[in-house]
Amino acid sequence: MTRRNWRQVILSALGAALLACATVASAQTLTIGTKLELNTLDPHFFNAFPTGSSHAMFYEKLTSIDAQGKVVPQLATAWRIVDAANPLTWEFKLRSGVKFHDGANFGADDVIATIERVPAVPNSPNLFTQFTRNIVKMEKVDDLTVRLTTREPHPSLHHDLGNVFIVPARLAKSASTGDFNSGKAVIGTGPYKYVEWVNGDRLIAERFDGYWGGRPTWQRVTEKVIATDATRMAALLSGQVDAIDVVPSADLPRLKRENRFALYKGPAALIHYIALDTARDVSPFVSAKGGGALTANPLKDVRVRKALSLALNRGLIVDKLLEGGGVPAAQVTLPALPGSSKTLKPDTQDMARAQALLKEAGWAQGFKLTLHVTTGRYPNDTGIGQTIAQAWSRLGLEVAVEAVPGQIFFTRATKQEFSAFSAQYGADEVGAGLRALVAAPNRDRGYGTGNRVQYRNPAADGLLFDALTTMDAAQRDMKLARAAEAYMADQALIPVFHPIIDFAAKKGLVVTPTVQRRFNALMIRPAS
Repeated sequence: MTRRNWRQVILSALGAALLACATVASAQTLTIGTKLELNTLDPHFFNAFPTGSSHAMFYEKLTSIDAQGKVVPQLATAWRIVDAANPLTWEFKLRSGVKFHDGANFGADDVIATIERVPAVPNSPNLFTQFTRNIVKMEKVDDLTVRLTTREPHPSLHHDLGNVFIVPARLAKSASTGDFNSGKAVIGTGPYKYVEWVNGDRLIAERFDGYWGGRPTWQRVTEKVIATDATRMAALLSGQVDAIDVVPSADLPRLKRENRFALYKGPAALIHYIALDTARDVSPFVSAKGGGALTANPLKDVRVRKALSLALNRGLIVDKLLEGGGVPAAQVTLPALPGSSKTLKPDTQDMARAQALLKEAGWAQGFKLTLHVTTGRYPNDTGIGQTIAQAWSRLGLEVAVEAVPGQIFFTRATKQEFSAFSAQYGADEVGAGLRALVAAPNRDRGYGTGNRVQYRNPAADGLLFDALTTMDAAQRDMKLARAAEAYMADQALIPVFHPIIDFAAKKGLVVTPTVQRRFNALMIRPAS
């Protein structure tokens, strides 16, 4: 063989080796494009989909919710009620050998300090207090055992604590939200360590080799925020990202035809709903037609609220605007969840009955109303708002739609700046969903954290409280269903639909959807 031929062989071999190395390297990295717009790295600042999704790479909880919605161990390996006759104190056994990213040992002190921090985070648009308020006493039995005592029986405490990320005690006591957002306080026990965060653009993490759960799948992970559906889809097609969430429904047929991608989907434990201001006699965006003042707020009348629900064509919204990406809703939570009502059914459009209810309530001539919606936060959220407004206009109302960017929408809603708004909320446990969205706000108990219109129904609240303190699972589920029915009889909110989330990934990657609204590296692995 000539020297020239040997050189060609060597170069060919070298090229093959470099290609193999590049393939291995690329197999160790993952880039995803997500619609979820992360706005903080403080794990206790904002109870929302983006934080619950992205923070799970860095931080962990005592328990976790698996893909089917079941409570499973995470930093706690076991839990029990100490005295069944007086079921107020829970004991959690903590996992041994767990290290934080800075090398410190995880233990009981971190759990206690974290729970103490949750209600103390300032300026939160949605605190995690609903998950911890019932805890009135915490006791360190030893480094790997903690006892938590609740104000009253709390059968879902182990589930609730599956929503609270644990941070080192020293940071829980001293770090501000700014310290977390700068990255210097982002220290957890999770499979990935913080590298970089640019608000509204990207989050970068790298493998934590000291992770207790074994070697994490990816050496480096990049989450790119791509809120616009068409841009996110283009990033997948061009190879800029390896996987995306919320695949635009119009693009699903194309992806199915191509052999480069795999598709996954699953129902999410979310509700797309309309909240109405029932708390005030004068509401800021309710007036007479033409803009004159009203002497009463029509939204306080249950007949008006029911009429607004009956005016909606949920099937049209799901089939046309979402192209099948949802299921019409009748209640706060998915009907398949334990404790959901089996008798509640989605309202079908009935304009005649809706108009009769408005007339009966004294509003046959209608009124003026502004519906506030998010823009670009959920699939076709502004279009859905317009469709809702058109339906209400057919009732004789004068309806305007105002779209608000997602990052400021909830702050304004929390300040009660709206009269009617449309949004989504996630709850994979019926009690937690009712407690947050429709129970009367109660700071001491952590109720009503998502009830941004200050809706109140003492009778339904009584049924819910009874359910939430019932330890027998079968009895509790029955009582939760009764509470759900009582809230819906009063039209506490207007349920519209439960979304179905579509994911797409390059061939060779597997995405495991969860009932929670999540999209992160923990859901993605190479095909075996």
